[in-house]
Amino acid sequence: MSFGPPPTPYNAPAQDTRPGPPPRSGRRRAAVGAVAAVALVALAAGLWAFGTGGADGDSAPDGRPVAAHQAPDDIRETVETRPPSVEGTAAVSYEETLRTVGRNVSAMGTWATDKVFAKSFGNEIKGFRLGGSEASETAWHLTLPGPLCAVTRHVSVDGRTAIAYAGAGDGEDEGEGEGEGEDSGGGPDSDPLTRVCDRLAVFDIDTGKKMWDTKLAGAGSSLAVNVTMTDGTVVTAWGQGSAAYELTGGKRLWADTDPSACTDEGFAGGRDLLALLSCGDSADPAYRVQKIDPRTGDAEWTYRVARGVQGVYLVSSSPAVVAVAAGDVVVTDLISLDERGKRRATIRLNRDHQVLDCDRTFSAVVESCDAIVVGDRQLYLSEEDHIVSYDLATGRSDEKFDAPAGGEMHPLKMSGDHLIAYRPGRGLGRPDAIVALDPESGEETLLLLFAGGAEVSALDDPAHNDIVYEHGRVFFAARTVVGPYNEGEVGGTDQVAVGIESAG
Repeated sequence: MSFGPPPTPYNAPAQDTRPGPPPRSGRRRAAVGAVAAVALVALAAGLWAFGTGGADGDSAPDGRPVAAHQAPDDIRETVETRPPSVEGTAAVSYEETLRTVGRNVSAMGTWATDKVFAKSFGNEIKGFRLGGSEASETAWHLTLPGPLCAVTRHVSVDGRTAIAYAGAGDGEDEGEGEGEGEDSGGGPDSDPLTRVCDRLAVFDIDTGKKMWDTKLAGAGSSLAVNVTMTDGTVVTAWGQGSAAYELTGGKRLWADTDPSACTDEGFAGGRDLLALLSCGDSADPAYRVQKIDPRTGDAEWTYRVARGVQGVYLVSSSPAVVAVAAGDVVVTDLISLDERGKRRATIRLNRDHQVLDCDRTFSAVVESCDAIVVGDRQLYLSEEDHIVSYDLATGRSDEKFDAPAGGEMHPLKMSGDHLIAYRPGRGLGRPDAIVALDPESGEETLLLLFAGGAEVSALDDPAHNDIVYEHGRVFFAARTVVGPYNEGEVGGTDQVAVGIESAG
């Protein structure tokens, strides 16, 4: 895999909004606790100073840039700094052996800190050390009794994240532990649809150590689980109920397992916590979105989605943005809500030309629109050869960032007030690029430039793969690894993830 100097110079070129009643009667919670080249370098240097601190940024004690005034168990909001060089080099190359004909392997989890990249594969999670001389140096290896069945993309400031997985299947509480050792029958090729998803755990991405592990109350027969995190809290839903736990220590804060006319479909985390509820007839449900107090489980407001909507997804918790499939099975509109849960604006979508990545077939995830990035005032999504921003207050299109002729550009994350985006060079004689975009001035800063080749191009479709930019590195990772088609392919390898960092 080549990540050396780029081969050629790169030339930049009406919904029902009634708040509704207080929390539904079935939402009573059982409270159980209290909370490149030289020319390219010159080009990048000539643009605005990116991520250099100020009122919107701060640094952790170890110098890592984070959002200001964040506690260790808050959800991380990294303010990126410009790498020392835009020339990209390999940081991670993760391959796995293909074992079983016709069996695909879930690889749903992708996380990174400044020290370690972590990736799931079946019932395993591997951590790869970053910043070393070897691009595939394993830092740790965590093996679980059964396959992962739910993850969250959120990571705390101190580098922790949450997962749900299938336990040993004996109904016993396994208690706490690091989960390392021999595989107990739920290997990488295990089918998650045949295992009950009944365990919730938090692990440290830097060390691979499980900080706590618990059996989900009432989830003994559940196959579909949703997991998310908000500041200091892990929240999960499993169709028949939901519960919240302290991120530090795992103490359960509340649980809702009582039968009700409304079902918790799932949650969206981050700065705030949103719940998606479906009420009434499962063939024609009425959807509600609620802002939830993560410490008590109480609803602070309720937004009633118009009847006739076929699907609802939670794009962002703060600012609150909801995606709906109005009269169709695919997303047709994005709805921004204010701090009281009332509709601010509706954004009508031209779905034939936009990358949304909301619908995950056979998945309980409702916080799934990873290809849409939401800032404080605008949201961003791809439209063919450019990124367009929409004003959350008016719903009108605002800024447009064009890719070079014939190219694409995809939003990845917010970094303070700026947008990080990926531009594939795929088949155009140009290298791939990571850039930072300033919505105020329309200016661009080049962050990374690399010739990723087939390894990256196989993993860089944001509708089917994870693309994570964190601490100056970009990672491309599969969500599902396709098994061999015949016996002749057994024993071959498939690329699970690729990472690139600055060569400087």
